[in-house]
Amino acid sequence: DHVMPMVCASQFGIMAGGSLGPEAPLVAICAALGGFVSRSVFKRTNRNIVRKHTLMGMAGALAAFFGSPLGGSLFALEVNSRFGVEYFEHMIEAIFCGEVTLAVFRSCAGLPIAPIWDIVNPKLSGASALNVLTGALIGLVGAAIAFGFAQFHGRLMGALKSRGLLKNENAPQRAMVG
Repeated sequence: DHVMPMVCASQFGIMAGGSLGPEAPLVAICAALGGFVSRSVFKRTNRNIVRKHTLMGMAGALAAFFGSPLGGSLFALEVNSRFGVEYFEHMIEAIFCGEVTLAVFRSCAGLPIAPIWDIVNPKLSGASALNVLTGALIGLVGAAIAFGFAQFHGRLMGALKSRGLLKNENAPQRAMVG
């Protein structure tokens, strides 16, 4: 079974200070344990049910880690999909699992169920119409540079295509031009 090696590797990555942060190994551990419990303890063999339990494990991990049951649960469903949320039939269970997991985590850690950050929007002082106009002009200059680059790129690709350099067998010659 692949669960214990993945748990060990993920724990090692977290303890070693992996560059991708702790959330990816944490989600992998909880997803693997959700699938493992579904197959081993509950003896489920239906792929859709095992997938639901795996997604519930992911939702619980992300909800507890981010401190947001709805956002963490929906992200868990979305991260596996190519076209938005494909596993929408598991949404209710995943959100419920995220809420329960967050409540258990917060109560075990002695934290209140409240926002993690208290963000106060300070009043923007010193901004004037001249600042806004200057920003708009800088944006127009950037757009003009991007338009010029797009025109240059289009002409360069046309020149390379007319000389037959866009074919894969002509990659070394194309590299010499670039």
